[in-house]
Amino acid sequence: MKRTILTFVLVMLILPFNMEAKKKEKKEKKEDVPQLMNYPSAEWGEYRMHGGEVVIKGNVIVDDPAQLKKLNNNTDVIIRDYIVRKEQTIPIKFEDDGTFLLNVHVPYPMFVLVYPMAGVYACPGDTVELTFDATKPMQKMGDNVTLSGNGVSAEASKLFFPFMYKYLMPLQSETHVAHPDSLLNWRDVQVAKLDDLVRQMNAGLPELEGCSPRTSDVLRTFLVSQYLYEICHRYYLFMDFVKENDSVYDIDKEAYWQQYFSFLAPREKYLLDNPLLMVATEEFFFNRMEYTLMEPIDQSSLKGSTYPVDFYPETAEIWAREGYISLREARGQAMNKLHEKLNLSPTNFCAQVCMVRDLFYKLEWGTDYDSAAEEVASTLPYITNPELMRRAVLQYREFVKVKESEKQFVDANSLRPSSDVEGMSDGEKILRKLVEPYQGKLIYVDIWGTWCAPCRENLKESWRVREALKDYDIVYLFLANNSSDEAWKSVISEYNLTGPNCVHYNLPEDQQSAIERYMGVNGYPTYKLIDKQGVIREINTDPHDIEGLLRLIEKLK
Repeated sequence: MKRTILTFVLVMLILPFNMEAKKKEKKEKKEDVPQLMNYPSAEWGEYRMHGGEVVIKGNVIVDDPAQLKKLNNNTDVIIRDYIVRKEQTIPIKFEDDGTFLLNVHVPYPMFVLVYPMAGVYACPGDTVELTFDATKPMQKMGDNVTLSGNGVSAEASKLFFPFMYKYLMPLQSETHVAHPDSLLNWRDVQVAKLDDLVRQMNAGLPELEGCSPRTSDVLRTFLVSQYLYEICHRYYLFMDFVKENDSVYDIDKEAYWQQYFSFLAPREKYLLDNPLLMVATEEFFFNRMEYTLMEPIDQSSLKGSTYPVDFYPETAEIWAREGYISLREARGQAMNKLHEKLNLSPTNFCAQVCMVRDLFYKLEWGTDYDSAAEEVASTLPYITNPELMRRAVLQYREFVKVKESEKQFVDANSLRPSSDVEGMSDGEKILRKLVEPYQGKLIYVDIWGTWCAPCRENLKESWRVREALKDYDIVYLFLANNSSDEAWKSVISEYNLTGPNCVHYNLPEDQQSAIERYMGVNGYPTYKLIDKQGVIREINTDPHDIEGLLRLIEKLK
């Protein structure tokens, strides 16, 4: 009996020690997360975060002059300013010997796309040279391109495709994970791969041997960001599946979000709270951050309002009673949620980028002039990174400049008043009245809306259509659907959609709907051709398929 009691006492004395040891072991295991060493390897002052000119030049090798002509119409430099959500397309014009030379302005060092040849890194002050052999079949992008030049741009550009195919292609999979537990297991595997990659980087990637510190930092940041992109992308696909099949899984979405992204806190310094992301990743990365991990910031736009309630006590009282808050409060709550639920820094760099992106998304898609200043005033207090602040202020100044220029619209003759068809309700009669002044001409009809992203993308590139058809007597009739006058004028001004042969109408909703019913509009954008006899013709080709449009017009002229 005494022996039994003694044994029991010993067990009770030892048990707490063992439990503490296990807790300690578990804690140590939890904290065994590799961090990037010697990172950043350059001094912050060495990084150029400002914009400037970069030279992109090169030549193409062709065995048929027709190939060069085709490339002349289809080769562009595409620059995506992902901080303020702006995209610029610069066409490349080849000389007869296949050479080209461009001085391109980038808002900060970034990856740009020389389509369809290669992705290159563009750092102000550098030169990137490309040789594109069009005589060889292209199995995958970049395999018939030789890259050279000087500076970080040349080093990073030459290593971009080898890095992508060696370290990133194995990560990507077409497998769609459609179960919450399976997705968490998949995530754990990817996080383990990410940690292994970090260990490899710390040991030294052979491809980076001899590279400058800045190039090494840019490429290492790019690699780890793409791992995070893939993890967020799978979460996005799964939540989209849940949304479409709400009855399949009964999950607490907020709790699942918190659980899924719980791996980030100990890796935050290099994955998220890292200013090098500004100059080392791309649009798709921040897009996925915005709609997955940083969802509280996206939601803050829906929960908050820019209405200046401080000046209207009655409105503030109503909102307080009904649960509405100001946008500034909503922004603050979003940052607090990221901090409290995921233990992320309250000044997380990636969160700041997503907030700036959200701001300029709203300004881009028709926020009225009066609300814009309140949007900016509600957001900028949370932007602590000086480069992000500088970029946001510069872009807001540009926004103001565009809005001011709209007040003195350069070609108001292109904007026709709805009074031209006042009192009319029949769709066919309204359309006939609109085109009456252009009888005997071909009329290219574009039905679009300021709210329609594909419409705006096509309008941005529509200068190519007008340039290709400049020798034909064509009138371009643009009919806007459900668009405010301010946003309508803004898009026309921004994309320079004016001239003697451009006509714009923003008709009342009932009249626009009547025209669309008559013309059989089923989606946006819709394109039609009205021939010289007034017959409406279908455009059964991509409106930017220049050769197809030319063949159609040749038949009708």
